[in-house]
Amino acid sequence: MAEIKRKNEKKKSQAGIAWDAVLTGISYMIPFIVGGGVLEGIAKAMGGYNIAADMAAVGDYTQYTLAMVVYAIGAAIFDVSVPIIGAYIGWALADKPGLAPGFAVGVISNTIKAGFLGAVIGGLIAGYITIWLKDLSKKVPTDVSSVFPILLIPVISTGVTSLVMWYIVGVPISWIMNIITGALTNLQGVGGFVFGAAIGAGMSTDQGGPISKAVALVANGLNADGILGPAACKMCGGMQNPLGVCIAQIIDRFTGKKKFTDKERSTTISGLVLACCYIQEYVIPFLVQDTWRCLVPCLIGGAISGGLCGYFALESAAVHGGVFVIAMMSNPLQFILFWFAGAIVTGTLYFLLRKPVDQEAEMAGNGVLDKLLG
Repeated sequence: MAEIKRKNEKKKSQAGIAWDAVLTGISYMIPFIVGGGVLEGIAKAMGGYNIAADMAAVGDYTQYTLAMVVYAIGAAIFDVSVPIIGAYIGWALADKPGLAPGFAVGVISNTIKAGFLGAVIGGLIAGYITIWLKDLSKKVPTDVSSVFPILLIPVISTGVTSLVMWYIVGVPISWIMNIITGALTNLQGVGGFVFGAAIGAGMSTDQGGPISKAVALVANGLNADGILGPAACKMCGGMQNPLGVCIAQIIDRFTGKKKFTDKERSTTISGLVLACCYIQEYVIPFLVQDTWRCLVPCLIGGAISGGLCGYFALESAAVHGGVFVIAMMSNPLQFILFWFAGAIVTGTLYFLLRKPVDQEAEMAGNGVLDKLLG
């Protein structure tokens, strides 16, 4: 199908193209993190939270129990997540020729302990080097250009990118990642609360918009590097938002203050389901039509939920899944308690701040609610 070009359509900047490529890499990485993380969580539920140490004590993989085998499978899938980021960032920039160098630089990033950040930067380098080689192939004689896609591009781009990562870019990144890992691995108490509150508040800012995506990107990346605390802060801080709005509607229903329209209150049950599924977009119409009265309670509730997760060093092997992965967290009951604590604060504050509305008023447009309301 021919591409339709709109008049006065703005051309994307190089920064925008690079950011889209990073988001593409993250989107392809998430299924690996979820699959590997959930399997590791199941294994911990079967064989205890310290199953990794038990496996190290056993040594010989032929002597593994079923729980240990499940954990080993999950860990193997998890290890691939960092190379996948690099591969699909390279692919997003340079199409199929960018896959191999992007994957290779992700493997190198794992090897030299540059982790998620190294794979992101390496994937960008791989993509741009591949683009340069593709452009170069158009400027050489036809006999030579035919060798580029099958030999020169994969060999040169993979080799150059990997060497640049190993000797130049990877060294400072590895140093930075070691500092970050050391600081976050055992972070709890007041420091953990502050860090978790920042994540929870960030996830509660624009409900799935650019800010939330940037926060999620960091938390997911740290999860890929084996730092599991930020993922719990992210999920708890994000999930409390739709639940909090629903709690405000429930309070309104019982007090009779009529601060929500009948149409809005008719979405409460659906909103509760979306909250359990970790779908924050339910909050968007309320945020659009009553921005500050909705935003401030969500930020406070998100900071409380995320902060409590950080304070008690709660961990989540999965980065998504809502209530379906709670059982696989380091302390499921704590997660539920912190989730409801933030949501109750959000809901109560939102109800108190919101003013009575015209019962015939229309809700702000939102794809999720439009489908719910038919």
